[in-house]
Amino acid sequence: MGSVGTGKLRNQPVDDRGTNETEGRALIKHLRDRGFEGNDEMLAVALGRPLAEVQGWTGGAEPVDDDVIMKARGIAKERGIEIE
Repeated sequence: MGSVGTGKLRNQPVDDRGTNETEGRALIKHLRDRGFEGNDEMLAVALGRPLAEVQGWTGGAEPVDDDVIMKARGIAKERGIEIE
């Protein structure tokens, strides 16, 4: 997939639905804002990921992966939050 942490994010599909990194970050931010009061820490707990990783996604510094996109979609569905 390429190297992580290089500071350069590619806008390649990250899941089987064709979600790219920009769309994935937008999805995560939308879930955070609508379901977790805009709080990265609360979202990190729900996703089972470190706060720094969530902040990297929401800040655009880290690439998202298919696992986090699947988890975010599942959490949104459970909470009745509409996401694309």
